[in-house]
Amino acid sequence: MPGKTRSPALHLIVCHTEPAAELAEFIAACQELGWQVHAVAAPAEAVDLAALTDLTGHPIRTDEQAQTLHPLPPADAYAVAPASFDLVNKWAYGLNDNLALRLLNEATSIGLPVVAVPAPDPAFARHPAFLESLERLRHWGVAVPSPAVPGDLDDPEPWHVAVRVIAAWTRFARVPAQQPAEPVRGVEELALQSG
Repeated sequence: MPGKTRSPALHLIVCHTEPAAELAEFIAACQELGWQVHAVAAPAEAVDLAALTDLTGHPIRTDEQAQTLHPLPPADAYAVAPASFDLVNKWAYGLNDNLALRLLNEATSIGLPVVAVPAPDPAFARHPAFLESLERLRHWGVAVPSPAVPGDLDDPEPWHVAVRVIAAWTRFARVPAQQPAEPVRGVEELALQSG
């Protein structure tokens, strides 16, 4: 129908990491902002696909699907939440060996807004390669809140920062923006940095 706009599509890349339990709150917050959330599981066996389908209201994409009965709509933005040690390092060096990485590499190449919530195993959170990969992604325009590390003085709630970054993008994505309840230091810089 002429004049009708669609809700913006957020492609959510879900990795096998412990904070995936927090996805319900994250997905609900994005949906409240007017985003349609479409998830890609990487890897599929590490994610509860039925629960993720219930949360998003859409079929979940995996690498194991030979043919896609439900193709992903064009993305307006991406979120990688949680972002594992392996995925961050592979993405930062352009590896393209699964669906999630292919989508992220394409998004990075064409300049779509991307926010990544790093959630490595605590033993790897300060690994030099991981820290270098995060800086590389930031340099490319990916919004990357600091990883939540026990005892760290950085923002302890990167999930909330990611939602606020997405809220800032909302005004450019054909839905009315909703302001966060309280401003978070650095969120404006993250939103501007990523698009």
